Amino acid sequence: MKFTPKPLQDNVNVSKIHPLVELLWMVGGFVLIVGLTFLLLGVTTDWAVSKTPLKIETWIGQLALNEFSGDESAALNQRLNLLLGSLPKDSPLHQYQFQAYLANTDDVNAIALPGGTIVVFSGLLQEVESENELAMIMAHELGHFAHRDHLRGLGRGLGVAVATAMLFGEDSTTSSIISKALLTFNSRYSQAQEAAADQFGIDLLTRHYGHAGGATDFFSRHAANAGNQTAYLLASHPHPQARITALQQQIAEHNYRVEPTVPLRDDIKKKDNR
Repeated sequence: MKFTPKPLQDNVNVSKIHPLVELLWMVGGFVLIVGLTFLLLGVTTDWAVSKTPLKIETWIGQLALNEFSGDESAALNQRLNLLLGSLPKDSPLHQYQFQAYLANTDDVNAIALPGGTIVVFSGLLQEVESENELAMIMAHELGHFAHRDHLRGLGRGLGVAVATAMLFGEDSTTSSIISKALLTFNSRYSQAQEAAADQFGIDLLTRHYGHAGGATDFFSRHAANAGNQTAYLLASHPHPQARITALQQQIAEHNYRVEPTVPLRDDIKKKDNR
């Protein structure tokens, strides 16, 4: 008698769902998980920012400052203090003890560190042509402090840094090791944060000088070499031309005057200005 095996009606190892459908489910699930993770990180970061005491924020900033070669600058501090004198009385920035730090690097940039330190790269000072331009740059960085972008820019590392400081103490070796590993400082804000800082900057610039002259000069000189605006879709900073357009719109909406700028004094570019 010949044996004839019966076909199995069900096989748990073989799916009845089409492979493409399964692939779509897997991709959809992955995207959902990633989206929820980013949402959770955003909520966690906002919570950490709101709960971070100024003392711990300053400690974090000092750790980040160790990554730069340079020193505090008397020339920059003099201009920063004059600019701070133009802040409204109810400004949240009055809680900070600000300082300006000159970093020895050819990069054309300036960043806000937690605790009240504004780091200006020496390469930037070689590009600035007026006191008004420099004031706009510093006012922009103060805008990041006003919105606490300098903390949100630390992202997930901020929560860990705050937790380790609270658990082990600010001077703990454990806190220092963990924080330095996680806080390789990242000043990449979103384009929305940069635009908001520009708006804060031009408002403070106008309060300081009585007009908005110099607000767009730095961006105007760099717009021609910035490339196509499409390349900035995923960049942290808006295209210079987009920043110029937004600032000009704000000038028009607030009826800000635009008057001649003050030439940059020689002391700011001297190597011994610290």
